[in-house]
Amino acid sequence: MDRTGKIILVVSVLAMLGGMPLAMKLGLIKMSPPKEDENATSTNQVTQAGTNTPVVAPTNSPTISTNTPATPNQPAPPAVVEIPVVEESTLTLSSRKAKFIITSLGGGVKQVDLLDYPKEIGEDATSAPVALKNTGKLLPLLALQPNIGKPEHEPGSVRPYQTNAIPYKLELVDAETVRATADLPGGMEVVKTFRLKEDYQLEAEVVLRNVSGGYMKESGFYLVSGSVAEPESTSRMMGMNFGLMWFDGAETVSVGPGWFQNYRMGCMCFGSKGERNNYTHGQGNVVWAGAYSRFFAQVTMPKEPGQMLVAHQLLMPTQEKPNRKAFETAIVWDAPSLDVDESVTNHFTVYVGPREFKRLEAIGLEQGNQLEGIMDFGGWFGWVAKGLLMLMTWFNGIGLSYALSIIAITVLIKIVFWPLTARSLRSMKKMAAVNAKMMPEIKVIRERYKDDYQKMNMKMMEIYKKFGVNPLSQMGGCLPMVIQIPIFFGFFTMLRTAIELRGAEFLWVADLSSPDTVMEIAGFPINIMPLLMTATMFLQMRLQPPSPGMDPAQQAIMKYMPLMFVFILYSASAGLCLYWTVQNVLTIVQTKMTKVKPEDENVVEVIQPTKKRKRKDGNL
Repeated sequence: MDRTGKIILVVSVLAMLGGMPLAMKLGLIKMSPPKEDENATSTNQVTQAGTNTPVVAPTNSPTISTNTPATPNQPAPPAVVEIPVVEESTLTLSSRKAKFIITSLGGGVKQVDLLDYPKEIGEDATSAPVALKNTGKLLPLLALQPNIGKPEHEPGSVRPYQTNAIPYKLELVDAETVRATADLPGGMEVVKTFRLKEDYQLEAEVVLRNVSGGYMKESGFYLVSGSVAEPESTSRMMGMNFGLMWFDGAETVSVGPGWFQNYRMGCMCFGSKGERNNYTHGQGNVVWAGAYSRFFAQVTMPKEPGQMLVAHQLLMPTQEKPNRKAFETAIVWDAPSLDVDESVTNHFTVYVGPREFKRLEAIGLEQGNQLEGIMDFGGWFGWVAKGLLMLMTWFNGIGLSYALSIIAITVLIKIVFWPLTARSLRSMKKMAAVNAKMMPEIKVIRERYKDDYQKMNMKMMEIYKKFGVNPLSQMGGCLPMVIQIPIFFGFFTMLRTAIELRGAEFLWVADLSSPDTVMEIAGFPINIMPLLMTATMFLQMRLQPPSPGMDPAQQAIMKYMPLMFVFILYSASAGLCLYWTVQNVLTIVQTKMTKVKPEDENVVEVIQPTKKRKRKDGNL
């Protein structure tokens, strides 16, 4: 490949990796933000903003008001509950690990402080704890909201449940119990009793009672089960996954930004088929539902499976992110018809805490609901991610740091596959010797038949036959790399959610779960670990002998492939780059240690057209 071809190759790779983000930044590709809920009034937004904020409303008791009647060509508008003038009050239930702040506006959990996890990592590790908030336009966790209509799937569709926060009366029963009481529209009374449970769990008993003396027809209520929002600040971090998830008793289903944007073939590269909203699913089989960020999750587990769930996308802008997305999910609770003074009760368990596999697995075994599925280890390499996580925590349990645990796992994997890799390397080196002998003839054929690829391939096969070379045998040299693929993706899947690495240090790295940025130059971060990874990849590629007959263009691609990896993994976590760097170093060492002896009985023999191979016993 000439100099021009190399430049074209590098430019093509850069365009492939940076073209889409650049086009979005220039406005050539636009992602439309979701519209605000029409039934989410400014009253609701004010009430969720802080404590003791007055709520402005025109009436003194909850009533249902509707707008003008619908015309034949226009659907009826949703009912809106008008909220009386009240002040927000809060009560707190505290355990050793978490503080649950319960608000009177919605009668649910508006914030959970995770006491074991500081908000800032490194120098500011003594700062306030991580706080998972259901505030702003998001309803509090376990808010029970009346159904207002069938979910619509248009981009600007509102939530199918009332989004005004209904006021509750809070009562501290004891140090571990809070009771919330409210009157719902239609003469219904709801009583919620919250009780602390071990770790990061909260139990909730919800009682609906018909106190009006009338007859309640079957109607549905939505119980807010979890919410999550994009990080408030812009981050270059790779693998910042977040979304909603639910379990139907057989498998977990994840719903994230991709579903709402409705990308073709699930990739933003192919554009959108048309945005949508209000994902709905379930047929009486919602075992649990919730939301997850990279390290934390909030999940609601009903004692009896919910009828259905809805997942909604809304906009919660910040100064840095005007199009910042947020997601909320709610479980449908179908209340039966109730006569006067009749009631129906349901029980829920809420988990709000870290995505820690062992803890979630233990809760899942206790509840019988596979809660560990919220780790999102599904897919082809999920079982690899689970195994690597268990192995990493085991090494840490015997005294190794998490960085040394990653190195130990890498060394162990390399030892297991050492014989296979050594055999492949010997084969490649032997073939390189033969390749050097037949390369002059190959060059002549390539030059003579450069305009006739079919004829060129035919003559090339004649050369391979003449020298006793099977081109397909070189596929064995790629086998170690193929084996590394599931391990790499397993590491990527595991390390992107492993809260164990949050704040773990190694040499200059202050946090193995994030890029190891040591400084910024003109706003561009300087990450050392991916640069070391790329340098070791270049050295590894130089030590590997080329395959016989490989086209010069292919050789150039292999030579400059590390450049592609540095662009892809530059913003990956330091833990992932540490694994890949150690793996490269070990491969370099093994390549140097693997020797090919001329007297080896398996040495490749150059077979001339008139010469036949003799067996060791002398027979033909």
